[in-house]
Amino acid sequence: MASDRAVITWLRKTRGPVKGPERADVGKPAVHPEVTKVEEDLRWLGIKQKFDFVWSDDGSGVEEDAPRVIHLMRSLTRAADAPVSVHTAADRVVALDLGGVVRHEVGHALLFLRPAAARAPSFMRLFGDVGVTYRVGSAVDEVLRRMKRGGLGNPRYRHVVSLYAAAHPHERFAEAVRVALAYRADEEELATWVRQHDVAPEVLDQLTWVARWLKSYG
Repeated sequence: MASDRAVITWLRKTRGPVKGPERADVGKPAVHPEVTKVEEDLRWLGIKQKFDFVWSDDGSGVEEDAPRVIHLMRSLTRAADAPVSVHTAADRVVALDLGGVVRHEVGHALLFLRPAAARAPSFMRLFGDVGVTYRVGSAVDEVLRRMKRGGLGNPRYRHVVSLYAAAHPHERFAEAVRVALAYRADEEELATWVRQHDVAPEVLDQLTWVARWLKSYG
């Protein structure tokens, strides 16, 4: 397993300034095999919602009042050069590669399109109140803040999918979507993921809730 330092190094590389040939893509449709894979997984689940993926030089994200447009940091594609050990370690930290970020942002977008889900008692019990003040910094800053609090060795973080998931209920939900969508909402696969990462049973409840929500979305 890669060290925390290695993960942070690659997070900084993949969120670093867009430069060279990458700059020519900024503002253009984000055409990439990892984006296509997520679109295929959504269709497989019966989710017909279409999104416009656009390359960005100013971070990845979705605006709540325009959830059909998903901005993707162009430098994320650098993650293809990261060692497998770094990708494995990052799974419980924050999305490192483009595909993981796409799934995370799709989670935000789907919830913005159907916000009533966040008011369900079961959602609030598992993810919290998305209406609380959102004071979340960059992914790197949020991860570093939690690593200073003991990182994955801190028992409090066994109750969320990743370190970044602890930043806000919106991020807790989107990170759960990132993992659930990676396995096409297969509940057996998600139970295996929970066992492999030795997280609290609450995380399986979060992933199961998201998996069933995704399967019912279409």
